[in-house]
Amino acid sequence: ATVYGHLKQAIQFNLDRTGKHGLPCGLSADWNDCIRLGLRGESVFVAFQLRFALKEFSKLARFQGKNSDEDWVSENLARLDNDIETHAWDGNWYLRAFREDGYKFGSQESQEGKIFMNPQVWAIISGHADEERSEKILKEVEKRLLTEFGVMICDPPYKETDHKVMLARLFNPGLKENGGIFTHTQGWMVMAEC
Repeated sequence: ATVYGHLKQAIQFNLDRTGKHGLPCGLSADWNDCIRLGLRGESVFVAFQLRFALKEFSKLARFQGKNSDEDWVSENLARLDNDIETHAWDGNWYLRAFREDGYKFGSQESQEGKIFMNPQVWAIISGHADEERSEKILKEVEKRLLTEFGVMICDPPYKETDHKVMLARLFNPGLKENGGIFTHTQGWMVMAEC
């Protein structure tokens, strides 16, 4: 296939693999390989990246004069936006993921891993969060995740959660996926703030 065709296939791969909330499945790992989502568990983080990919692909389709692909993007983007809004917004920030049994990562209901950085910044980068919501979630990130060394991946760190649910619990709090600060994610934060 052409490069254009491969880009469409990559997007379709995620559209074909969704869970019960209509969000993309995390499969073996969605970036954080410590989150155990199960076969049909869904990643809100990937949903925002998929949204970004759809928006960018729409520009390519328009440039190529492929109206049917623009329609394909519009239909999928509208459905994805609805599913994100319906299932992933938790009132003050976005969830991180759903395990296939319905367990929510990054929820206000959570005792550990209550908020995750990745979905917050990608909600903004992808254009899903409007200006008012963007300001709201950035304030939550600043309040809950910002340190003098950078923005943590999640907070509070995992101490009690079964490691079969969140493998990061095996790391000391503040290390790696258990509330650590990753250099490359700081760039996402800067992009979101811009």
